[in-house]
Amino acid sequence: MTSSPPFAPTTRRALLAAGLAGSAASLAGKAAAQVAVRPGAPAINRRLPDVVVVGAGAFGGWTALALREAGARVTLVDAYGPGNPRASSGDESRLLRLSYGTRDIYTLWAQRAAALWDRRQQEFGRRMYYPNGSLRVMHEAELAAQRAVFDRHAIPYEVLGPDEMRKRWPQLNYDDTPHVFYESTGGVVKARESMIAVSEVFMQKGGEVRIGHARPGPMSGGAMQHLLVDDAPLPAGLTLFACGPWLPKVFPQLLGDRIRVPRRELFYVGSPIGDHRYRWEHLPNLADLDTYTASDVDYGIKVASRLPDTPMDPDFGARMPTEFLRQQVEDYVARRMPGLKGQPIVATRTCQTEYSDNSHFIIDRHPEAANVWIAGAGSGHAFKMGPVLGDYLRDRLLGRPTDPAEDALFTLASHKSALAGGAGGGA
Repeated sequence: MTSSPPFAPTTRRALLAAGLAGSAASLAGKAAAQVAVRPGAPAINRRLPDVVVVGAGAFGGWTALALREAGARVTLVDAYGPGNPRASSGDESRLLRLSYGTRDIYTLWAQRAAALWDRRQQEFGRRMYYPNGSLRVMHEAELAAQRAVFDRHAIPYEVLGPDEMRKRWPQLNYDDTPHVFYESTGGVVKARESMIAVSEVFMQKGGEVRIGHARPGPMSGGAMQHLLVDDAPLPAGLTLFACGPWLPKVFPQLLGDRIRVPRRELFYVGSPIGDHRYRWEHLPNLADLDTYTASDVDYGIKVASRLPDTPMDPDFGARMPTEFLRQQVEDYVARRMPGLKGQPIVATRTCQTEYSDNSHFIIDRHPEAANVWIAGAGSGHAFKMGPVLGDYLRDRLLGRPTDPAEDALFTLASHKSALAGGAGGGA
């Protein structure tokens, strides 16, 4: 991987001040004036449809950018703004790993995503991706299946016993584990900051961002006549609803039982002063059977423990952490990272994810409107795929060739009710 690009100060506040809070007419005029003085904004291709993307997270933000770069006129609408704390693409960090059991598609997509994250951070001029690899505890059958996939695609890995673990990472305790799967690929990705950066570059390349509440407009004749944003009509040739945990609310009859939205709690544990052993440069990310961590990038060690499948309302759900999970996290840290025992929890986040019945994404046309697409059910692993998802969805929306086998995995018809399932995997 290439080295970190120079830090570029964020310009989101300036861009927001330039017109996001104003009227649609004022916003459009100011956006055009901004783009006119910026090099590299692609020309509008009049042969492409105008597109509205609802949701500025991993699915929507990257797709809006890819469509704008392809020459489409694109408006990106989000109820709370890019990188907001209610979104599943919020929080500070996500993991990028290649180990997905027998699901080769996600291993290969994650491999492509790692290269795209590195390329995009060079373009954006800000650090978003921190390659440090990962350690995963697996059952014997899972380990054998994972090795077969990595062998098939010539992806490097190692299986390490307790002695080798102590030798390489003495700050960890895996004496109770006969083998740990180590992949040197992958790392930590900044989440909230990345989605803000994507929206900034999207605007710099001529895209329009609107903060507002979007919902489907009237459907007739096999098409949606217009979108409603804050109850005002917004016409578009194509509309993509990529609004994550809000999808079951937006399309209750179509998606109400196909996507479940469980609560997640995340804790950031601080290192002792002067102790750098838990920073990303010196420690891979960890994944046990019930807990995962992201190494310290700038907030401390992120620890996410599993919670029973408790539903979460993305608009009104309380976002204070529970004592029950805090204690689980402290017990896990004391067991796996003894040097952090008793260290303070310096930050917490409460968010939600959204799962399908089989943890595959849902990407398909609306069955009643050919000009409406739906993309979601990230199932705990969509964020890392963001740059790949953007390119893939661009091609689907514009009718470009894609892999039929991949397309079939994501259809509405391939998904059943998700409400009876467990919390699923993720990270």
